[in-house]
Amino acid sequence: MQAQEQRKPYGTNEIALTMNDVSRIVAQLANEGFLVNKVVIGNALRPTIFLFSNDKCRDLIDSGKASYQHFNNVMPIKQGVFEYSGCRVVWSESLI
Repeated sequence: MQAQEQRKPYGTNEIALTMNDVSRIVAQLANEGFLVNKVVIGNALRPTIFLFSNDKCRDLIDSGKASYQHFNNVMPIKQGVFEYSGCRVVWSESLI
């Protein structure tokens, strides 16, 4: 059995810089008409921004700039996803 390699925790400066970048990206998304729900900086190298679904999200799907991922855990959902300035941007839509 191989030992798992432990990742060094992110430093305060690295997290602060990431938060500044994400703040700027959230403002850009809002200016483009997206509705930001929350941000998760679980990985300082690739934060995830969660959106509320709206027509802008569907436009990205229609144009091929975003795609859907399907999940069927407790209830079927689909999640739109696209990359934006180094962040993963997602929104969920219920299939029920």
